[in-house]
Amino acid sequence: MKVCGINGSPRKNGNVDILISQVLKGAGSNGAETYKIYLNDLQIKPCQSCGVDPYPKLCLFDDDMKEVYALLESCDVIVLGSPVYFDTVSAQTKLMIDRVNCLMPYVAKSDGTFEFERRIKKRKKGIFIAVAGAEQEFDIVLTTVKGFFNWTNIELVEKILYSHEDNELGGVKDNEELMNRAFEIGVQITKK
Repeated sequence: MKVCGINGSPRKNGNVDILISQVLKGAGSNGAETYKIYLNDLQIKPCQSCGVDPYPKLCLFDDDMKEVYALLESCDVIVLGSPVYFDTVSAQTKLMIDRVNCLMPYVAKSDGTFEFERRIKKRKKGIFIAVAGAEQEFDIVLTTVKGFFNWTNIELVEKILYSHEDNELGGVKDNEELMNRAFEIGVQITKK
């Protein structure tokens, strides 16, 4: 089983990164191969809403998004993590989400009608991790992520929604209950 963490936070070793790593650690303890990518390290162009079907490619652009596409095609579990900025995902995460538009293009059928065509056929499990300040809510960010998971053929099976008051980098590591939960989610997801 392959489990991939996609980190949409610009802060390495921050709360999002630590929680993704903890889920991956749990999955690895159960024999899964684990991978993690940092969207902030990738060169991803913004979607241009070109409306062109890129088939047989997944997108007309040839940039680092191809690494994300490869993981979305090959992994069994996707762990997506993002901080909550202005009630939604980070810019890095949203850039990646916009670029999966080509994974379900609106194409013409032989009878002249149109329908969405799912390019990633393999169904996988998904975990979403969001970290926010104490006063923020998670409703809007969840709407965005549910759309991403639908478009990429991922079933959202677990969520870790962590709000906190401190500004300490990686302060979540002191929350033993949440760290244990993240590890256990990793273990359990590899049993399903």
